[in-house]
Amino acid sequence: MQTMAIIGAQWGDEGKGKITDLLAEKCDLVVRYQGGHNAGHTIWVNGQKTVLHVIPSGVLHPHCLSVIGHGVVLEPENFLAELAKIKGITPVTPENLKVSATATVITNYHKLLDAAREAQGPEKIGTTGKGIGPAYEDKVSRRGIKVKDLLDKDTLVRRLSNGYAEKAVLFKHLYQIEIPSIEEEVERLYRLGESMKDYVTDTFSLIDEKLAKGKRVLYEGAQGILLDIDYGTYPFVTSSSTAGAGIYTGAGIPGKKLEEVIGVAKAYTTRVGEGPFPTELIDDLGEEIQTKGHEFGATTGRKRRCGWLDLPLLRYAVKCSHLTSIALTKLDILSNLRELKVCYAYEVNGRVVECAYPGINLYGAKPLYKSFTPFSDDFGGGKPSKEFEAYVAFIQESLGIPVGIYAYGPDRNQVVFRQKYS
Repeated sequence: MQTMAIIGAQWGDEGKGKITDLLAEKCDLVVRYQGGHNAGHTIWVNGQKTVLHVIPSGVLHPHCLSVIGHGVVLEPENFLAELAKIKGITPVTPENLKVSATATVITNYHKLLDAAREAQGPEKIGTTGKGIGPAYEDKVSRRGIKVKDLLDKDTLVRRLSNGYAEKAVLFKHLYQIEIPSIEEEVERLYRLGESMKDYVTDTFSLIDEKLAKGKRVLYEGAQGILLDIDYGTYPFVTSSSTAGAGIYTGAGIPGKKLEEVIGVAKAYTTRVGEGPFPTELIDDLGEEIQTKGHEFGATTGRKRRCGWLDLPLLRYAVKCSHLTSIALTKLDILSNLRELKVCYAYEVNGRVVECAYPGINLYGAKPLYKSFTPFSDDFGGGKPSKEFEAYVAFIQESLGIPVGIYAYGPDRNQVVFRQKYS
């Protein structure tokens, strides 16, 4: 198997970093293809916690080349700060970390605009305020700044001036916020570009070259399919293509196709911020899962809403990203609960719906549950209980694809591979 992808199958926070880190050991490249530093991938190795935001989760394996693809939006100051932090943990050099020259840059204007909109807008999307959305807007409107522009001051002045007048009017007359001058922002970005220039390259041709030589490539997504700009629960979504299609637009698989697409899902469901959530538990059991699972965002620290596993949403995720297997995480959080349920379908306007297609109003979807005998496994290496096996088997049969991996804790060794990924 030469190409593989790790994609969040829910609303993000599923534990993708851990799975990517484990599989990166057998890969030559790990490629991040979308999103920005609004992501938070947490990896535990021998009790040491590492939180990554934009640098790929393969970075803890020195043999592995980590690549930030052109579909990512990059805030240079954040990138350099994260790089400095990671260098204190593992060797990182321009030889094992590359940044796409055509990735879009997040400027101070984007961050200010993002925060102002979220503070004053009538509909709260739940943005992290890090400038991700406005940067993607400029990219699509052809006003964006690319990483390669940071390396040429004249180009940077020209590109930054394109659209500045419009932003200046918005900030002054609508948001009443003072913003840095073009000259100030040019100097800041150019200085940052000089600091990161050794990491910058054409990542598309780099991936093409490595694939042609038979190297193994692992694509890493941020957030989750249900937050995809097209496939997600719009408008409560992120600004990028988090589903499998984003791999082709945000990094590329020159001359190849994806052979394995692993959808990472928690054994229950969580969501940060606003938006529909059919299986949400607004009671003491939901709070117990939240507390036991430490359900707080790695990037924002915000509490995650918690609920039972939602199979209609997972069936939809399987279909829109061609998932070939599931990695089921945080199973230990469900152990020893007083009750255990799975949503197998919805009742919508008097009919039973098994797949959460976009045309369904999730706010009006009544979850239909199957109850299971709770399991009390401690996952200490013994044989799984029949109650645990029944829970996993039902999920696998309902989705029509195997549960190839299950995880029962944050550390590298707290995982079981039910099938080979080789």
